[in-house]
Amino acid sequence: MKCKYCDAELVDGKPFCPSCGKENELPEAAPAEETPAVEAPVEETPAEETPILETAAEEKPAEVKEGVKMTPGKLALAIVAGVAVLAVLVALIISGINGGEDKALDATELPTDAASLEETLAEETVPATIPADGNPDDVTCKGSYTVTDEEVAAAADTVVATMGDKQLTNAQLQVFYWMEVMNFLNSYGDYAIYFGMDYTQPLDTQLCEDGSENPTTWQQYFLACALDSWKSYQSLCIEAEETGFVLSEEYATYLEELPAQLETNAASAGMASALELVQANVGAGADVEDYIHYIELYYRGYNYFNELYSAIIPTEAEINAYFAENEASYTESGVTKDGGDQMDVRHILVTVQGGTTDDEGNTTYSDAEWETCRAAAQEILDQWLAGEATEDSFAALANEKSEDSGSNTNGGLYTGLTADTNFVENFKNWYLEAGRKAGDYGLVQTEYGYHIMYFSGSEPIWYATAEADLTDERATAILPECIEKHPATIDYSAIQLGLVDLVGEE
Repeated sequence: MKCKYCDAELVDGKPFCPSCGKENELPEAAPAEETPAVEAPVEETPAEETPILETAAEEKPAEVKEGVKMTPGKLALAIVAGVAVLAVLVALIISGINGGEDKALDATELPTDAASLEETLAEETVPATIPADGNPDDVTCKGSYTVTDEEVAAAADTVVATMGDKQLTNAQLQVFYWMEVMNFLNSYGDYAIYFGMDYTQPLDTQLCEDGSENPTTWQQYFLACALDSWKSYQSLCIEAEETGFVLSEEYATYLEELPAQLETNAASAGMASALELVQANVGAGADVEDYIHYIELYYRGYNYFNELYSAIIPTEAEINAYFAENEASYTESGVTKDGGDQMDVRHILVTVQGGTTDDEGNTTYSDAEWETCRAAAQEILDQWLAGEATEDSFAALANEKSEDSGSNTNGGLYTGLTADTNFVENFKNWYLEAGRKAGDYGLVQTEYGYHIMYFSGSEPIWYATAEADLTDERATAILPECIEKHPATIDYSAIQLGLVDLVGEE
């Protein structure tokens, strides 16, 4: 599709023209099929995501996605709901490691309407040029790290960084670098232009205005992110190795099968080999082993961090002391000791089937259809009661039987529920009922069908908030301590990077 203003080719699915920046009207997409589920609130924030190796089209800028932050760790970890790497596993991102606080980008004050965007792009700008070489001890060692594909391939085995006896080759760095670029574009998509990024220009000719006195280019920014990511993953993996940490069977099997999966994906994409697939996504200087090296560090680092996080269990006395120490700020934000409780609930959803839909799209169900649904739910409840009738057995049954896609992989669990949680009325009324206690169960009818309910427990909101904040505070110290314990040496003069084409050839 071409831009109606300047006739330039639009990136697929993007309303903003990469050439003139004006917004175009795009054909409406077909509405997605709705899956009946408990209406849980979704936190709308830009989400980082590891690009999957399917086709080279994934290199193009993507739309801003909705992210769902989940435990463990509001500050320490972010698990992004989305497509798994190679359609096998959910991508896991260790947050807070991409570039450090001094490299943080803040989009909260940026304009979001098309008119402001057009006005911004209409401002006169000085043509970007490659800056002069800078400090040999940081990313400004070279004004540009870009070389030809042939040169970056020839430098594949060059060691560019070390951490103890662990090494990072230029080819391995290439994967980290490309992943950082694609993660950023997948997170911000069209909004990247508000940060001053021009998709049509090379990254080494554009300054990344981060508010510092000596801003770096976008290439230098992403290189710093890539090296910080490697330091984080590698230092965690060294700690994991020293402590005897072992990956779960699920992840070990995934890594073992990854080479074959890459070959399968390459064939599906019409490519001759996994090598061609990898190089189409992460550059000519890397091969399959380099990509697998990245993925292995990625998963080992995350899982070890997750184990360390899980081991952080503040005592009741420590939580009370933490709240008392920060009570003024908690009170200011509306968290007080008389603020009520939050609840944890498990459920198994059996959706009602059949129904009659009128011309306006409203569906109604007969008494017989509702009774069939209730009987099916009662049968599942009876099955649970006839067994161990424990929370664990309920969770197992929820994973097997529940039709709620939002909770049928975590034992039907929803946590931190309050009177303000955006759930359907009857569901909410059940867990808010006075006198509700851990172990209670029952059937609840909602517009979606029947829910087999299990009350896991409750705790004061102030206590849960202080516990989470104290845990996060301790968790944020893990990574810096790990990196400090295993210092890295970077040879910036040896680094060579392939060209990242943000638009791609049409």
